Amino acid sequence: MSSDICLISQNDISREGLHHILSADNFNVIMSCGHAKRVAESTLDADFSAVIDLPDQAARMEAIDEIALAYPSAKTVVLVDEFDMARLVECFDAGVDGYIVKSMNSQPLIAALRLVTLGQKVLPSELADVLSKVNLDHAVPSGDLEHEMEDAKLSSRERDVLCCLMAGCSNKVIARELDVCEATVKVHVKAILRKLDVSNRTQAAMWASTRGFSNYHLSLQQHADHADA
Repeated sequence: MSSDICLISQNDISREGLHHILSADNFNVIMSCGHAKRVAESTLDADFSAVIDLPDQAARMEAIDEIALAYPSAKTVVLVDEFDMARLVECFDAGVDGYIVKSMNSQPLIAALRLVTLGQKVLPSELADVLSKVNLDHAVPSGDLEHEMEDAKLSSRERDVLCCLMAGCSNKVIARELDVCEATVKVHVKAILRKLDVSNRTQAAMWASTRGFSNYHLSLQQHADHADA
């Protein structure tokens, strides 16, 4: 995989510091600028990683969208000052490959970026603290799962979407996989959150995962296929 990097940061000192750190570790910084628009309007080899270090979430999301539109196959990494679960979910929903809290030392940062260039998703260690607080005591035994799913009253298509949420797919990817428009996916996601009584996509995925939903959904599909045969 390419080690080419585009740095996007409005802070000159931060940008120059990152440039020095990455160059010293054999990354090839092909562009360093203050705005994603400059990257989007340039003619670059699409096989690069964009490191986005911007001051607020709105600016980050705009940069993510600009890079994705101009270079769909480019990797994107967001650097943030502190961990925020809702913003992490929003970034990954938009298709980022890494969400890195800048309080880490340079070597873990380098390692995280290496993983991204190899095609891996990188999540902050702070996420482990959030997951450790999730109450798994109410995970539904396999024998009761069918009743739990009936109570949720998810439609067949909503179950398909929920499986995609478990896989961490963005709305755009779900729309492509299920051959529907992105607006339809948004409607399904909203319905799923309401029916499961959860606040966001991550909670919906965790709800399903702790209940073995993917196996349950697969068994339903296999039963339907057998019936059709």
